Amino acid sequence: MSTVRMAAQPSPLTREGFIPSSVIATEMARILADRIVFLELVPGTRIHEEEVGANFGVSRSPVREVFRMLEADGLVVRAARKGVSVTPMSRRDLNEVYACRVGLEGVAAAEAARHLDKRARKAIEGNLSRMNKAFKEKDVPTFFKYNVAFTRAIHAASQNQTLIRVVAGIEKQAMRYRYLAHLQSYEMLSMSLEGHAGVADAVLAGVANIARRRAEQLMRRSHGVIAKALAESAYALPDDVDSTFEDL
Repeated sequence: MSTVRMAAQPSPLTREGFIPSSVIATEMARILADRIVFLELVPGTRIHEEEVGANFGVSRSPVREVFRMLEADGLVVRAARKGVSVTPMSRRDLNEVYACRVGLEGVAAAEAARHLDKRARKAIEGNLSRMNKAFKEKDVPTFFKYNVAFTRAIHAASQNQTLIRVVAGIEKQAMRYRYLAHLQSYEMLSMSLEGHAGVADAVLAGVANIARRRAEQLMRRSHGVIAKALAESAYALPDDVDSTFEDL
């Protein structure tokens, strides 16, 4: 007498189809971070837990995790009895971010020159070419997109995972300042294109000391242009510290 074998049935306790709250929170944080970077959520905007939960269709738990992630990235701040709001943009904050970026981007460019491989070369050349095209077409959003991609390609080319993790956090704080300057200043676009081309030439040639120097020079020049754009924007705080990059 043959025995009929039943197909194995999934346990009612299985995780199949389950999406961890951490995954939901990570995706929500990415969306909100983009809205902050691209100034859809302007500095100082209150972000209400209930509203975020309702808009995304989630409970309070992942929303609170999202707020923790954004706070760790410097994009939101919490205050007692005031809740969560988008971090203000200030000259002091900009100075602190770029004091870090100067050295780190210099190290990244030098390491990229030392460890460049074919894949990294292709990414660097491709993003620079796309920046050129967008610049000629005066397409600011696309130019900014490939500007960011170029910088990340340099980071990846360094093959230094510790460096990549550190610059990724600072980059998120820097991006909305960079985006503001791209929107307001043609000088930012032309300076970025020229500066990135110089960094690319040194990295692709494998000359680490020149790559480092050019990346640091680009960061200093960028800081000056961004500071001017911030001062002329509606986002600068009235009590901003009036200091120059050379003071840092």
